[in-house]
Amino acid sequence: MERAGQVVLFTIFLAFLELVTAGSIDNFCDHGEAKGGPGQTSSNAILRLNFAGRFLADTSTYNNDPQNFNISTFDPRKNPEWNPKGTGDFRLIDCTVTQVCLADGHCVQDDSVVGQPIIGSNSTAAGKLVDPDTEHQYQSQLWGLVVGVDGFFKGDFTPRSFNHLHDSCEGSECCTVNLDTRRAAVWVSTLQNVEWSDGYLAKHSDFIQQTKSLRCLPGFKLYVKLNTRYLIHASESPDFSFGRVVGTIYAAVSSTPLPYGPYNRMLWKTSGPGEGGHLPLFVDMNKKNVVLDFGNSVTFDIKGNVVLHSGKRLHLVQYNTTKRRCELLNNEAYDLGEIRLGGNDWFQRTAGIVVLSVTSEAMKTIGNAPLAVIQQISSTRCEPVFEERPDGLFVEAIGKRVARQEPDTEWTMKFRAFQFGKSAEQVSVRTSLKFPPDCFKPAIKIISSQPSDINGISSITFRSTDPGEPRKEQQLDGQIYLYDLIVKKGADGIEFKVQDFNMSVHLYSQYTFTPGEVTWYEHVYPIFQQYANLYPVMKPIINLASYEDVTRKRKLLKCSLTLPETDPNHMPVTRDLSPQKRKMILSWLDNIDPSTNLPKMGTATYTLGDLKKTLQIAVQLELSTIPPYLSALFSIKDGDNKEVTALLRSVVVDEMKHMALVANLLNAIGGAPYLNKPSVVPFYPAPLPAGANPGLVVKLARCSLNQIRTVFQGIEKPDCELANSNVVQYLRTHKQRLKKHSNGKSDGEFMETWAEINRRCNQTSARPQTIGAIYIYQILCPMVKLQTELVIQEKTLFIGSRTKQITSDQWLSNVDSSPFAVHDLRSAVAAIVDIASEGEGSDPCDPLDERGEVSHFFKFAEVVHGRRLMETGRDNSSFGQCFDNFSPCNEEIKCDKTFSFVGRMVPFYEDGVWPTISNPRTESYPQESQARRYSDNFNKIYTGLLMCIHEAFNGKPNKMKDCMGMMSSLTAWGNKLVQTPIDPAGDPEVGPNAAPTFEFYDKVD
Repeated sequence: MERAGQVVLFTIFLAFLELVTAGSIDNFCDHGEAKGGPGQTSSNAILRLNFAGRFLADTSTYNNDPQNFNISTFDPRKNPEWNPKGTGDFRLIDCTVTQVCLADGHCVQDDSVVGQPIIGSNSTAAGKLVDPDTEHQYQSQLWGLVVGVDGFFKGDFTPRSFNHLHDSCEGSECCTVNLDTRRAAVWVSTLQNVEWSDGYLAKHSDFIQQTKSLRCLPGFKLYVKLNTRYLIHASESPDFSFGRVVGTIYAAVSSTPLPYGPYNRMLWKTSGPGEGGHLPLFVDMNKKNVVLDFGNSVTFDIKGNVVLHSGKRLHLVQYNTTKRRCELLNNEAYDLGEIRLGGNDWFQRTAGIVVLSVTSEAMKTIGNAPLAVIQQISSTRCEPVFEERPDGLFVEAIGKRVARQEPDTEWTMKFRAFQFGKSAEQVSVRTSLKFPPDCFKPAIKIISSQPSDINGISSITFRSTDPGEPRKEQQLDGQIYLYDLIVKKGADGIEFKVQDFNMSVHLYSQYTFTPGEVTWYEHVYPIFQQYANLYPVMKPIINLASYEDVTRKRKLLKCSLTLPETDPNHMPVTRDLSPQKRKMILSWLDNIDPSTNLPKMGTATYTLGDLKKTLQIAVQLELSTIPPYLSALFSIKDGDNKEVTALLRSVVVDEMKHMALVANLLNAIGGAPYLNKPSVVPFYPAPLPAGANPGLVVKLARCSLNQIRTVFQGIEKPDCELANSNVVQYLRTHKQRLKKHSNGKSDGEFMETWAEINRRCNQTSARPQTIGAIYIYQILCPMVKLQTELVIQEKTLFIGSRTKQITSDQWLSNVDSSPFAVHDLRSAVAAIVDIASEGEGSDPCDPLDERGEVSHFFKFAEVVHGRRLMETGRDNSSFGQCFDNFSPCNEEIKCDKTFSFVGRMVPFYEDGVWPTISNPRTESYPQESQARRYSDNFNKIYTGLLMCIHEAFNGKPNKMKDCMGMMSSLTAWGNKLVQTPIDPAGDPEVGPNAAPTFEFYDKVD
C-alpha cells in the first residue's frame, strides 16, 4: 500500500470533535453480577466471529514524497501521487458477520449475530491510518478505530501497525495492476473499553452469551485480525480508495499476553507466486484440532478474486526432513490432514481459517515437531509451501512495534517467544539497525536487554539523545530509525533474524522555546504552512497557512491539540508533531497580545533566496493564466463576438507582459527564471500555483459566460481584504508617481517613500493568499526591506546584468503594453504596481487606470453584464432606467465612487463559439486521429515557445521577437484544433471538437 498509511493528515473535523472517556465502561464485572454456573464457558475456549466486506483507506499522498515537506520549494503540481486530496479516513464499509465459531468448536451461520453489520467507526469520526514517517511507509498504524457488531458490542481498536505486507497477486496479468492494489497486509490488535448490548438479538445469540460469560475472567480479551487487500488507486474507478477486507474477532482468556491473538505458531512461505507470506496457527489440545489462518496467505487475481489451484492438494504435516516429502502424505504419524481452500464465498465466510481434526497419536508429538504445508503436485513430486522453523521458535512484539520519542527519554519494548506453541525461556533479543546507514551516528542506544522468562517475555530498553537536524534541508523533524530483531535461544544458540518483522522509532529533534515570546511568523507559521501544503483537504475547514483563519478558530484548535493521542480527531492526525512543538503552539494560542486581543504575529523574515523563489512562482502564476484565456480565444469563431475577442487578446498580451516584467525583476536581483521544465507547465483543472486565490479551480474551456464569470473573474478579482491595507492604500494614492520609472530620478530621492512603504509593510497583520497579496506582501515588501537594509551597508539588491532585461525594443506591441527594464528599486516598484493595478491587485473602488482603461476583472464583468461600466452617482435614475451599483467587494468596503453597467451593450453570442471539450488531455484523442496529430503539433509549438521565452529571459532578449512570432503559428494550430471533431465522422458545428491541451511535449520524434 504505497505510503499505505499515508492516509494520514493534519486535518481535523472541527465540527465533529468527540471526546472518548478513558477506561472501560463495562461495569458488569465490577458489580459482581457475573457468577460461575452451569452456563459458564470454559476458560480454554477460543470463540471466533468472522466478517467480510470492504474498507476505505482514503490516503493523503502529498506526504509520500519527502521533497514535498520543504515549504520553500513545495509545488502542488509536483509529485502529488494518486490521492493528494485524501481525507486520511480509514473505515470498515459494508462489512457483515459471516460466521461464528462457538465454545464447542463448531461453526454456525444461524446465530442471531450472523448477518449483522460490523461497526467500523464511531458515529462521528473515522479511524485514521498513520505512518511513522514519510521515509518509512510500511508500518502504518490504525488510530481511533471503533470495531464491533451493531446492536451487540463495540470497542476501541488498540493502535497497532500492520505487518506481513506482501504481493498477493497471482497470474500473468498482475504486472498490469498497481503494486499497491496487489498487496495484502494484516493488523492484529485488541479491543479496549468494550461496551455490550443487552438487546433482544444479543440475548438470543449463543456466541454473545458465551463470550459475555468469559468477560469477567482474569486475562479475558477480545482480539481483532484484519486482512486487507485490493486497494484501488485508479481515481476514475467507482471503487477508488476502497479495498476488500476479511476479519475475525476472537474471544480468549490468557494469563499472559497474546501478541498475535490466539496464534502461537508461525509457518513461513517458501515458494509459489507473490512475495513473502505467512501462516499463523494454534493447536487446540482440548478439541484435538489445528486452526490455521490463511487470511493473509491465499493469492488473488487482478480483480481481487481468490485463485483456486485445482488438482494440487495441500496437506499439513509434521515435518521430518529424513523422509521424502511425498512419503509424509497419508502417513498417520506425519500427515495431519488435507487442507481444502475454497473460492470467494468460502473466503468471506471463514476469513480464510481452516480447522483440521488431529488424531490422538499425532497430538502426542505435535508439540515438539515442526509443521509444514506441503503441496502435492504429482504422485512423486511434493513441495513445501509454508514451513515452521526447525526449532519451532516464533517471536512477536507485545504491544506497539512503532515508537515516537523525544530526546533524553527511556522506553522499553517487550516481546514474547514461543517454541512449538509453548512459552520459550532464555530467548535473548537484540536489535540490528538497518536505517539510517551506519555513517549516521545513532542517537538511540540499547541500555539493557533481558532474555525471556518462564512466560516467554523478553525486553529491550532504549535511551535517546538529540539526533540533531539531519533532515533539515527537507524540513523533516528528527530521524527515523528502523530495526530488525535478532534472537537466539540459550547461550549456545544460533542467532537468526525474525522474518518479516520491523521495529521503528521516530526520534524528534531537540526543540526549545520561551513561553510568551512565541510568534506566528517565527515559530507557528513554518509548521502550519507545511501541513497546509501536505493536506489540502482541510482548507475548506481551516486554512492553516492563514493567521486570520487560525486565530479565528483558536479555541477549536486548542481543543483538538489536547485530545488524547488515541482519539481520531487528535491533531495532528499524522502524530508526527513533537510534544515540545505542540506545547509551543498551545502556549502561542494562550498568549494573547492585549493590543490586538489575538496571539502574537511577530514580523515576517525574508531572505534574498526567499524572494527569488517567490518571483519564480510569480512567473509560473502568470504563465498558468494564459492557456485558459487562449482556450477561450481560439474557441470563438472567426468574425463572431469581436469585442470579446479583442478583450481576450488584450488580456493575453498583458499577461505576457506581466510575465516578462516578473522575469526582469528576477534577473535584476541576480536570479534566473526558468520555463524549460515540464514541472513549470500546469495541468488543468487545477488550483493556481502556490495556492493563490484559494478555492479557485482553473479550467480550460471554450468561451462562455460561465467560464468568464467563474474562472476569469476568479483569477482577476480584486482583493477586498487587501483594499484596506495601509501599504496598499499608500501605493494607490501614489500610483502615478511610483509608475514613472524612467524620469531620471534615482532611488536616493525616494528614500522617504521606501521608508514609508517599509513601515506600512511591517504594520501588516494579514497574510492573504491572493495573487495581488503575493505581489504586495511577498515580493514588494521584502524587496523594499532588503534594499533599504543593503543601502545602509552601501550595497544593493540589484546586481543582475542589465543585458538580460526585456524592453519595448524586443516587444512586438505598442509601448503601453510593453515591459520595461528593472535595474533599481524605483523601476522594480513600478513594475509591481503596473502588474497589480492591471490585474489582481486592481482597485475595487475604481476600475479605471490613469489612461482611463478598465482593469481585467471589470473588463470581464462588462461581458458578463452585457454593458460597459460607467461612473454614476448613487442615484443612477438619470440614465432612464434603474441599474444596480456594482462593486466586486459588495458591502465589505465603502467606496467614494459609484459605478454601474449603464454604458453601451457588450454582446456575446454562445452560437459564435466552437463546441470544444473542456480540460482536454492528450489521451482524450485517439491515436493516429487527426485531432491527436493536431494536438501533438500544437504542443510541440507550445513547448518550443516556452523554450524560446526561456532563452529570451536568460541572456538572449532579442529572441523575444522570434517568440512572439511563434504565437502566430500557435494561433493557427489552435484554430485548426477547435474546428476538428474528435470523431472523424463528426460535424464541427455539432462537436464535440478537440481543443488545445497546453502540455509539455518531450517525446522523441
